[in-house]
Amino acid sequence: MTLMAFAGGLIGLGNYISDGWTMAPGGLNLYVPSNVVSVLILVIAGSVAATMLLHDHGRMTEEERKEYRATLALSASALVILSSWILFRAVRGT
Repeated sequence: MTLMAFAGGLIGLGNYISDGWTMAPGGLNLYVPSNVVSVLILVIAGSVAATMLLHDHGRMTEEERKEYRATLALSASALVILSSWILFRAVRGT
C-alpha cells in the first residue's frame, strides 16, 4: 500500500515538477488523465489503509500499524499538495 501511495504521488506531482513529461507524441496533453489516475491511486491507497487501521487495529502488529499509518499520511499529504497544484493551475488559467 505504501508503494502504491508513493507511485500515485509521483505520477501526479511529476506533472508539475517536470512540465511536459505527460505530453504524448503529436502534442496530446495528458495532464488531466494523469491527474485522475494519480488521485484515484492516492484515494484508494489512503482508504484501504484507513479501513485496515479501523477494522483490524487490535489484531495488527506494531509494524503493520506503522506501515498503514505511513500510507495514510503519504496519501493525505500527496493529495493535499496535488490538489493545491491542480487548483493553482486552474486559477492561473494554464
